[in-house]
Amino acid sequence: MFPFRLGSNFGRSQAPERSSAGAWGAVILMVSIAVWCFFQFCYPYHFFFQEQNQLFLWSWDYISTYFEKPGGLALLAGDFLTQFYYYLFAGATILSLVLLLTGTLLYIAMRNFNVNRIIAMILSIAMMSFLAVCHFSTSYRLSSTIAVLGWILLLWLISLMKGWKLRAVILCCALLPTWLLFGAPQIRKIQKPDLILEKDFAVDCEYYFGNHDKVIKEVESANQWTDQMLFFYNLVQAQRGELPDHLMKFTPNILGTFYQIGPETPLLIIRNMNELYWALGDMTFTERAAMMTNVFSHNNRNVRMIRRLAECNFVSGDSLATEKYLRILDKTFVYSTWAKQIRQHGKSIYEAKMQHVNHHDTITTTDNAHFLMMQLLDANPDNTVALDYILCSTLLLKDLTNFKRDYDRYCMDRGKPRVKKLYQEALCIWLAGTQAPQEEWEKYIQLPEVFQQFQQYNDQRGNPRFKGTYWYYFDKVKAPEV
Repeated sequence: MFPFRLGSNFGRSQAPERSSAGAWGAVILMVSIAVWCFFQFCYPYHFFFQEQNQLFLWSWDYISTYFEKPGGLALLAGDFLTQFYYYLFAGATILSLVLLLTGTLLYIAMRNFNVNRIIAMILSIAMMSFLAVCHFSTSYRLSSTIAVLGWILLLWLISLMKGWKLRAVILCCALLPTWLLFGAPQIRKIQKPDLILEKDFAVDCEYYFGNHDKVIKEVESANQWTDQMLFFYNLVQAQRGELPDHLMKFTPNILGTFYQIGPETPLLIIRNMNELYWALGDMTFTERAAMMTNVFSHNNRNVRMIRRLAECNFVSGDSLATEKYLRILDKTFVYSTWAKQIRQHGKSIYEAKMQHVNHHDTITTTDNAHFLMMQLLDANPDNTVALDYILCSTLLLKDLTNFKRDYDRYCMDRGKPRVKKLYQEALCIWLAGTQAPQEEWEKYIQLPEVFQQFQQYNDQRGNPRFKGTYWYYFDKVKAPEV
C-alpha cells in the first residue's frame, strides 16, 4: 500500500501548483487582452502613423545596416514588425503578443529564482503596463520594447541554470552578446494617451486610405476640432467641389494655404502641405514637401512619402524617377503589389490628375499658395480645386479686393461664373461697398434668395440668426493672421 499512497500524495501536492500557475497565466493573458482592446478600439491610428513614418526594405544591403551599431537585432525586429501595422488589427495584435511574451518570461524567470508568486505577478504586470504606457507616444518604437524582451529572455535563460556559480558564468558570457543584439531600451518620457492627436491621425489616415466619407463623419461628429481635422475636412470637400458650401460651417477655419514650409514648421504641417499641393495639382511643390517629410521622418525614411514621390513623378511624366521609387517599394512586403499596379494601370488611375498639371515653363521662387494657384489656374481653367481654394482663402482673410479680382479673372472673364452661395454673399458686400449700379447686381447676383437675405441682414447686422453666412463672418469673426 505504501507505493500507492506515495503516488496519491504526490499527485495531490502537484495539482495546486499547476492550478496556481494556470491562474497566474490567465491574469497575464487578461492584461494582454486589455492592452489589445485599448489600442485597437481607442488608439489604432498611432500604429498607422508609425507604419507610414518608416520604410523597411527586404534586401540584404538594407538589413545589414542594422548591425552597424549595438541593438541591431531589436531594431531589425521592431522595424520589420512595424511595417505590418498597415493592416487592420495588426498593430494591437503585435504589441499585445510582445507584451504577453515579456510578462510571461519575466514571471517564469522570477519564479525560477524562488520569488514569491504574488510579487512575481505584480512585477510582471507592472512591466507590461509600463511598456504599454510607453507606446502612448509616437516617438517610442516597438524596437525598444523588443530590447526589453531581449534582456528578460537573458534573465529567463539564466534562471534555468542550477547554482549561482553557473548562473554567474552564463551572465558574464552572455552580457556582451545580449547588449550587441538588443542594446539599451530607449525609454522616453512617460505621457498619458493623447486622444486629441489620435483624432488628428484618424482623419489623416482615413484620408490617406481614401475613406473620405469617414473623414467628413469624423469631423462633423466631433465636439471640438483641431487644425488638422479641419484641414483634411476641407481637402475632401474641395475635391468634391463643395468647399464653398462648407467653409462657414467652422470658424475659425483652416485651409492650409497660409502655411509656408520653413525650419520651424512642425512635421504634421509639412505632411499636410504635401497633400494640399497634390490636390491642387502642383507636382513640383508636392515633391518638395514629400522630400522634406522624408528628411524629418524616422531614420530619414517614410514609406508614405516614397509612394507620393512615385505618384507625382508618374503624373509629371518622369518615368525614370518614377521607376526609381517603384523599385524601392518592390522591396517591401506591403507596397510591392501597389508598385505593380501603378506600372500596369497608372495612366487610368491618374488620368484626371495629369490633366491639371501645370505644363507651362515657370520658375517659382516662393511657396506663396496664392501665387501657385494663380499659375495652376492660368494653365488649367477647369481646376476647380485650385479655384475654390484661391477664392476661399481670400474670403477667410476678408480680402474682398483680391477675391473680386480673382473671381472676375477666373470666372466671369471666361464665361464660367462659379455660382455658390458663399461667393454670392461676398459679392453682395463688394457691390454694396462700391455702390454698384443695378446692372452690376444683375450680372453678379444670380441667386435671388441671397439678395433678399442680404437686405434682411442689413437691417439687423451682427444678428446670430445669420451665423453661417459670410456677412456674419465678415462683421464678427477675426480673420487669420498671415
